[in-house]
Amino acid sequence: MRKILLLAPVPTHPSETGASARVRHMGEALVELGHEVHFLHLQQALRADHTAMRAYWRERLHVFRSLSPASFLGRARRKAIRLAGKAFHLNLPVDCYFDREAAGYVRNLVTDRGFDVAVLSYVFYSRLFDAMPAPVWKLLDTHDVFADRYQLYRSRGQASDFFSTTAAGEAMALDRADAVLAIQERDANHFRSLTGRPVVVVGHLAPVDPLPAAPAAEAPGVLFVGGTMGINIHGVTWLVERVLPAVRQRVPTAELWLAGGIGDHVGQGVAGVRRLGFVDALGEVYRRASVVINPQQFGTGLSIKSVDALLHGRPLVTTASGARGLEDGIDVAFRRADSAEAFAEAVIELLVDPAGAAALAARGHEFAHAYHQRQVQALSDVVNTAPTP
Repeated sequence: MRKILLLAPVPTHPSETGASARVRHMGEALVELGHEVHFLHLQQALRADHTAMRAYWRERLHVFRSLSPASFLGRARRKAIRLAGKAFHLNLPVDCYFDREAAGYVRNLVTDRGFDVAVLSYVFYSRLFDAMPAPVWKLLDTHDVFADRYQLYRSRGQASDFFSTTAAGEAMALDRADAVLAIQERDANHFRSLTGRPVVVVGHLAPVDPLPAAPAAEAPGVLFVGGTMGINIHGVTWLVERVLPAVRQRVPTAELWLAGGIGDHVGQGVAGVRRLGFVDALGEVYRRASVVINPQQFGTGLSIKSVDALLHGRPLVTTASGARGLEDGIDVAFRRADSAEAFAEAVIELLVDPAGAAALAARGHEFAHAYHQRQVQALSDVVNTAPTP
């Protein structure tokens, strides 16, 4: 058994984003593997409700949030740098999120509690590894590739989203770890070109739900689950404008269901769009959906929402971008369609052929089960590589 500390700037509960779900499910998987797991929330917002996290983690939850003047000024400076990067399509210093007070807190926590493994989210927090004593096995969970990420957005005419740094900065961050976790093989190959550290693919870790029965009789629901990231807004806008009209022309009762924050930005006043908002019981919404879609047109990393659809046993239609890291499942476990016409046709076929949709869902569910087992085994192997304390 290892004593493991997860560190991330996102909450594990509620899991309203892919990043939150990533950290939460990694913690759950490590607990299932028999390890003692704690979580350190590097809190970013001035106010945060930790009720749900405390209910799950109990005494294993740790929160860093400094209200000192120096820390406040540091946060303001870092926010200004990030806003400038987004506005002007700039690469940012990889350590621009670094907080000296957070490093001190981490040093004391790791030393006092005797953790032997630390799993830290994101390259831009990697400098916190320098605060940890040498015996700690340091795993950097990258989540995504951030080298020159702004160029991807600029090429699509979109505002830069989240974070972008140089390849040299990303390489420096990777070198601080003992091993690197990549969320899919394409990312892993990129990281291997930058560092000599071991790079292991550990994909999405959400558990596999039982295969659900056919959806209840109601208006056929075409479900999208996502937040307010620019990639989501861009993809769902494309779908509403270019795909949904063709679907409703053939299946007039079909509805597009938008779960999560995406409904605040897309679909207002559009016929056939039902905005569900934030949903606590997402499993129930998946069960009721006839088809799940992921229409994103570009992106990096693994498209977690595609994996989630398969894990919930629903027929999935997605694009080449939404199939990243899941290429073995194309046309076996899910449908891939890149043009508006092909995407509409794929959705229509599944709506009018419930038996075909059920067969695709069953194959997708089997694919997801095998995928999940591989990811858990990879996580177990890299954690157990840590030197014995």
